[in-house]
Amino acid sequence: MRRSLALWILLGLALALRFASFSVEPFGAQRLNLDTGVTTLPQGGILTDNQNGLRLRTEYAEYKEGAFIRARGVELISGKEVFRAQSLEHDIPKQEARFTGLIFANPDLRDLKADRALALFEEEIVVLKGRVSAQSPRLTAETMVIDLKGRQALLLGSFTYQEEGRATLRGQGPKARLHLRFQAGKVQANSRIPPEALRLAPYADRL
Repeated sequence: MRRSLALWILLGLALALRFASFSVEPFGAQRLNLDTGVTTLPQGGILTDNQNGLRLRTEYAEYKEGAFIRARGVELISGKEVFRAQSLEHDIPKQEARFTGLIFANPDLRDLKADRALALFEEEIVVLKGRVSAQSPRLTAETMVIDLKGRQALLLGSFTYQEEGRATLRGQGPKARLHLRFQAGKVQANSRIPPEALRLAPYADRL
C-alpha cells in the first residue's frame, strides 16, 4: 500500500513539473475539451515553454499539454531567432515546429521568407522550401538549410546569391549547391561544399 501511494505521489510530482514548464496567458476565452484534453484560445494568447526558452504569441491557438500546439498568426521567439508565420504546428515531444508563410530573422539573416519551413530546436536546424528569399544577404533559392549553432547555411537546387559589391552567383538544377558561412558580420559563399557542411543536405528531405 505504501509503495502504491509513493508511486502515485511521484507520478503526481512528475505531472506537476511537466505542466509547470508550460505557461499560458490567454487574450480572451480559454476553452478546455475534457474529452480530448485540447485547450482552445479563440482570441490567441502567449504560450511560454519555460524549459526550452520558447515564447509564442498567437492570434488563435489549440494546444495539448506535452503533446502539440497548433496556431495561426504567430510570432515565435527562440534565443536569438524570431519566427513569424501564418500558421504553426509544434510537436512538443519531438521539439519540431512546421510553419507556413514564414518570415525568419536572426543576427545573420534578415527578412528571410519561405512558403513553408521546419525548425528542429534540439538540433538547431531550420529547413525552408518554396520561394525562399532574403534581403540580407540577398538571395533566392528552392531550398535552404540553416545550421544555427554552426552559423552556416546550404542553398540547394536553383539559386541566386548577390555578393556584396561583387557579382551574382547562380546555380541551376536540382544538384546545384552553395555554402554560406556567417562570420564577423560578413558572409563567405562557396560552391565547393566543405565536408562538415555535407551533413546539412539530408535535412532537406525532412520537409
